Amino acid sequence: MNLEVFRLDTVLELWYIVLPICVFVVFAARYLENILMSLLGFLIGSFFVSPLLIEWMGKVEFLRGMQQKLLENSTAHLIFVLILGVLCGAVLYGLYKIFVFLAGFLAAGALGYYLTRLILQDKELGAIGQFDLKVLVPIGVGLLLGVICGLIAVRKSGQVLAVVSLLVASALLSFSLIGWSYTWMSGSSIGEVSKMFENRAIMFAFVAVWLILFAFSVMLNFRRRAKTTPPENRKTKVNQ
Repeated sequence: MNLEVFRLDTVLELWYIVLPICVFVVFAARYLENILMSLLGFLIGSFFVSPLLIEWMGKVEFLRGMQQKLLENSTAHLIFVLILGVLCGAVLYGLYKIFVFLAGFLAAGALGYYLTRLILQDKELGAIGQFDLKVLVPIGVGLLLGVICGLIAVRKSGQVLAVVSLLVASALLSFSLIGWSYTWMSGSSIGEVSKMFENRAIMFAFVAVWLILFAFSVMLNFRRRAKTTPPENRKTKVNQ
């Protein structure tokens, strides 16, 4: 896959936006579910969706002129990236619980349906009118399991969202750290930062830093805080 499509240099050029958001996510992912969804949507829209959309413009004849302007004019490109990031953040903020429910419903529903069919494969259940119970029962089990798991997924959506956000934020932080180090040591321009992935050692360093940052952020957000006994209760127990 050609990584130059993603315009990875944009991550370094917009360091004053990327770094504060990613650091904020790393330290507060667990506690700010609503804001977090908007930030995650902004990051995905700005640095993953926008380059793919610009690349797609080149394949549509009447959009090629717009693509050329975005590639040649850095100001126009920046405005386009920021607008698309804000739009993606707004869309995910408004619809993500629906997506979470559908994902849980479809995954659990399909699993329940096929497992029930497998269990009932060699059994005779009869029929209700014209409907075969070997067909109705798996559908019923799938629907019931899908609804239950969809609701559970929505209830736990904050934790799922936090983990996904930490993955994205730690990846961008790792890329920023390794990317700036690469350009500084090699003397390359920011526009050539995607070439660093051609080096296996640098690729390994990127993945290692990514995993370390992700592990650190998960521990920071999900570690169980020890419950300390209030000083007044301690004194009471000692007196007793």
